[in-house]
Amino acid sequence: MAREYVDSPSELSNVCLLSSGRIEQATTLIESCEHCDPEAEITFDWVLDGIRGKIPGVTAYLFEKPARCGACSADVFEKTRVRCE
Repeated sequence: MAREYVDSPSELSNVCLLSSGRIEQATTLIESCEHCDPEAEITFDWVLDGIRGKIPGVTAYLFEKPARCGACSADVFEKTRVRCE
């Protein structure tokens, strides 16, 4: 099986594996996502940075399982655009 590598910006200095509990906590803040709301502008990683008290844009996140949009149940990943309450 070939390994896929993703180029990441050099300013990323942290990688964080999120538990399903932390993802569920962040999911409660999602009002809609880019799949059901074309005007969603904030990427989910910024929401995660906010609940973790981290500087936005410095951490790359790995999920045990995807988050779910509360409005349409679509999968939400690190760079999915969302609208928050």
